[in-house]
Amino acid sequence: MGYHPRMNKGTALICDDDRILARIEEHILKGQGFTVTVTENGQEGLAAVRAQKPGLLILDWEMPVTDGPAVLAALKAEAERPYVIVITSHEAPEKREKALALGADEVLVKPFQPADFTKKVADLKKRGLV
Repeated sequence: MGYHPRMNKGTALICDDDRILARIEEHILKGQGFTVTVTENGQEGLAAVRAQKPGLLILDWEMPVTDGPAVLAALKAEAERPYVIVITSHEAPEKREKALALGADEVLVKPFQPADFTKKVADLKKRGLV
């Protein structure tokens, strides 16, 4: 499994129940030229991935209704999927390993500096991944 090039580059989906963090991420992504959609739980997020085929998914690990691990597991069955950055408050190596094993491309531990997130997204764009 991996990022599929037919996903819509320049589009991003934020799936996070933390409205403040989602707003910060949305602001940064829009500043990088992305068209952004925000959902508050994994069920809405998974439906939006399937409908919109965003190039980038910012996925919170712990959310109501359907959590990040369940979204990743569902995406594994998809023929196409976005580049996935999992956001988690867990620094434990086993959480990172689980996220990567489920198909995340990267894991970012919060709290993180907005400048680090901005740099990460800029780098992915420069490399043509999103």
